[in-house]
Amino acid sequence: MRWLRGGQQRKARVDQRLDPIRIFTPMLELEGSVAPTGQRITDLLLRGQDLAFLPAGAAEAPENWLFVAPSDILVVIPPPLPRAAQWTEPSERIGLSVEVPPYQVSGTAHLRKGDALDMGFRTRHPFLPLTAATLSREGSIERFDVAIVNLGASVRFSST
Repeated sequence: MRWLRGGQQRKARVDQRLDPIRIFTPMLELEGSVAPTGQRITDLLLRGQDLAFLPAGAAEAPENWLFVAPSDILVVIPPPLPRAAQWTEPSERIGLSVEVPPYQVSGTAHLRKGDALDMGFRTRHPFLPLTAATLSREGSIERFDVAIVNLGASVRFSST
């Protein structure tokens, strides 16, 4: 993680709506907000872009924002999609269980026709959104509409 330095300017308008997000790293569970970019969080992560993150309770000032590198992220609970949003491509739905220590995530993967869950897929798509997701850690279980899992950091993933 990097803090946004004073020399780097972040365009933050007071009237800009922030979207809630949770980020799970190997050491921390971060809750806060991201500024809407018009892009899906999955797309940002797949491009290797750092997420600009404002911790919960922090004032919306440039010095309070920090960057979280995709390589530090194990699981992301992204902002809710608008009700009108839906999958744009035909997809095959597959139940998936992913272990990204210390977390276990299960849910439904929406794969393009012809995609297979193999090592090549993991390399091409290191971040995969799962719908109707369950995240567990040390006996604690939480359910989410969507969880984005870092397959690149997983030690195991399999169809359920």
